[in-house]
Amino acid sequence: EKQRACLLPPDDGPCRALVPRWYYDRHTQSCQEFTYGGCYGNANNFLTFDDCEKNCWTIKKVPKLCRLEADGGPCRSYLRRYAFNLSSMRCEEFIYGGCYGNGNNFRDLQSCVDHCLPERTGPLLCYSPKDEGLCSSSVPRYYYDAKTKSCKEFKYTGCGGNANNFVTETDCYNVCR
Repeated sequence: EKQRACLLPPDDGPCRALVPRWYYDRHTQSCQEFTYGGCYGNANNFLTFDDCEKNCWTIKKVPKLCRLEADGGPCRSYLRRYAFNLSSMRCEEFIYGGCYGNGNNFRDLQSCVDHCLPERTGPLLCYSPKDEGLCSSSVPRYYYDAKTKSCKEFKYTGCGGNANNFVTETDCYNVCR
């Protein structure tokens, strides 16, 4: 997926050519020039500024503190917190040690979502990841994929899982759009 490539760090590769290229900087949320070595590297590597913009413009703008990596800090408490993960575009649980760290640190999921995903539309359940469940059935269901803003089919195993689970695609869109 091209959008996922835009979230990769710049990688000039092991070779030593001096090729001007462009990459999307997820921290500044803009396309930046870099010097590519000419081989390997990764997909966040565009020939022109326009190519970079064309491929990466759809990445939602995220508040600055939400772009920071989760940082548990050096202390030894064991506090469950939430941080926004820029790669998955989701709020995810992490363990905070109780001191230092950074501002991408929320006491609960709702606070993280409210701060870091201000453009969300549906209820919180629509931002839960797909969860097939724990059993062995194979029941067609739908879940809302917040990254693509679309409902997608998946196979539900019949038990467990989460509330992002709809019998029909229409139900999914009615709740999450």
